[in-house]
Amino acid sequence: MRLFNKKTIAKVAVIFSLFFIVGCSSQNKTSNKDANNTKNQSENVDSNKNTSSNTTQNSDSESNVAQDTTSQDELLENIKTLAADGKIINSDYAVKTSNIYTMEDTLGKADSSNWVTSAKGMYSTYSKLNVVFGSNKGGRVFEVRSLDSRLNKISLSMVKEKFGTPQHDVTTGGEEIIGYVISKEFKILFVFPEPTKSTPNPFMSHYSVLYPAATANSMASDPGRQW
Repeated sequence: MRLFNKKTIAKVAVIFSLFFIVGCSSQNKTSNKDANNTKNQSENVDSNKNTSSNTTQNSDSESNVAQDTTSQDELLENIKTLAADGKIINSDYAVKTSNIYTMEDTLGKADSSNWVTSAKGMYSTYSKLNVVFGSNKGGRVFEVRSLDSRLNKISLSMVKEKFGTPQHDVTTGGEEIIGYVISKEFKILFVFPEPTKSTPNPFMSHYSVLYPAATANSMASDPGRQW
């Protein structure tokens, strides 16, 4: 049997080397391809997670807006209902039937009390209660004002949408005051900062329920306040 010569052996060695190199290169390409596929899949999963998260956040935001609108509408409905009984949302003391001197036995002295000639009465402020009571010389409460912080989320347009066209609408001292007749005896006044070009739809500062009859003075031929 004839043995391979040195040249033949060298050629065979070269051929085996080439096969080995090609095989390794193919495996590396396959490995890189698999790695890229895994990376892309991971990125797609992360992208889907982000999309899902953004969708959830948007949904939560829309839900919060809807809840706020509902709560404000419910608050306005409550304001309207209580006003028919001469009350505000954050006090059980009603106009007409309450007397400031009797109330002081329970509430104590007011933080401040000032006679307001234009309003025809003494105004007693209870800061911690967010309430101001207006009373005549006999102590009868004719106006009760709410400074509840929840009112600051109710806009001028919301009130007009709920209560309709106001029977009273004046602008004075940097404020717009709109009023509605609630019953034969009681009226309601909503006070807002005066609308401007930059703030055409301001939020409420405070509101009050008024009993005009208690501001009249028949002996002085004074018909009292109408609003």
